[in-house]
Amino acid sequence: MKFDPLCPKPNKCESCEDRCIRKLAFLSGLPEQVQIALMQRSANKMLSRGEYIFREGDPVGAINIIRKGQVKLNTYDAAGRERIIGIFADNDTIWEGIFLENSRYPYSAVCLTDVQLCKIYREDIEEAVSDLSVALGVINMLSTKLHDANERNMILSMPDPMTKIAGFLLYRDKRSNEPIIKLRLDDIAASVGLRAETVSRYIRRLVNEGYIKKIGQCGIQIVDFEALNALIAANTL
Repeated sequence: MKFDPLCPKPNKCESCEDRCIRKLAFLSGLPEQVQIALMQRSANKMLSRGEYIFREGDPVGAINIIRKGQVKLNTYDAAGRERIIGIFADNDTIWEGIFLENSRYPYSAVCLTDVQLCKIYREDIEEAVSDLSVALGVINMLSTKLHDANERNMILSMPDPMTKIAGFLLYRDKRSNEPIIKLRLDDIAASVGLRAETVSRYIRRLVNEGYIKKIGQCGIQIVDFEALNALIAANTL
């Protein structure tokens, strides 16, 4: 990889001990010197809650690695109702469309908390993926993303509201590095396509029936995974 060492991106990350590139499966196997070169061309950013990483319609110019914090991908329908496409947290990556010519984001990325972000730029990634082993890694990651999208679509297709909420909580717990799911009621509602008051009512039922418990104002902890899975199975047969 031929990078000009005298022309790094702002706030470069080459001294970072927790190398973000290792979080990307298709780049982790690159030779050491190529990883270092990519880090020299990457940028580290600190964003506050409510800030945008990008807005709907912006050109796709980088892979965004969430080093710490939570980010939601959202869009709005014609009536102004928010629809959350996904919620991402520590070590997740936002990179859909990075290899498509003239690609633009079909949604916005908004920080739900303060976020530490690493950006690896498109032109640098394109040069790296010319290696066959990296290209195969990209295919593997695309397959993983497709599986994740199918899982989200399956949750959205559940007709029973309580089952849908239970499925979403299990999905979020599996993707989280923390024992507590920290999401506002409105964000859960926008993620599963239900009204906030409907979500609140069924969350109370799940708490009262011993499946989950509330932690503070925005925290939810799954108490009985087996029972919650059984609930979903019983209502999706």
